[in-house]
Amino acid sequence: MTLNNVKNVCCIGAGYVGGPTCSVLALKCPDVKVTIVDLNRARIDAWNSEKLPIYEPGLDDVVKKCRGKNLFFSTDIDDSINKAELIFVSVNTPTKTFGMGKGRAADLKC
Repeated sequence: MTLNNVKNVCCIGAGYVGGPTCSVLALKCPDVKVTIVDLNRARIDAWNSEKLPIYEPGLDDVVKKCRGKNLFFSTDIDDSINKAELIFVSVNTPTKTFGMGKGRAADLKC
């Protein structure tokens, strides 16, 4: 996978779509700096901890491999946008209210 001349990506939204998608982007494009930003400080703190705020199979390993190298989580939205050559917007994904992943996974039934 290549993003050609893009070296700096900002993902707005550290939720169920933006977090995993852009974490995999960082894994697959190690020469691209990926910064995932969100207004929610607690969510960003969770992404920077050992207990991620959401569950996806294998996501823990992806984040651990890339975080601090080319994958970063921040609340400094303006700075990340200003430095980005590509901006990925992923906001307001509903959360599952039942079944596997309840309260921690995206509700994609629509």
